[in-house]
Amino acid sequence: MHTTRKPPIAASRNKFKKVLSQYVKHQGLDLEVTLKSGERITLSKMRKIEGENVVSTTPRGVQSHLAIRDIQHLEVFVN
Repeated sequence: MHTTRKPPIAASRNKFKKVLSQYVKHQGLDLEVTLKSGERITLSKMRKIEGENVVSTTPRGVQSHLAIRDIQHLEVFVN
């Protein structure tokens, strides 16, 4: 009997962060994240990864910081 091992949580987080950072770089994509709390947030086109956070800046210059560890799900839309 063959069983598959789940990757360590840290490895999964690193892989998610790497994938997320690739999508964050493409401003032609709309990104919507669902947090572990259930809240859904659409990230602005001006966004970047800073350390363990996604920083999203509105056209008026207001910044919001989301901890990557709080993101449950990511949806990507082509605009």
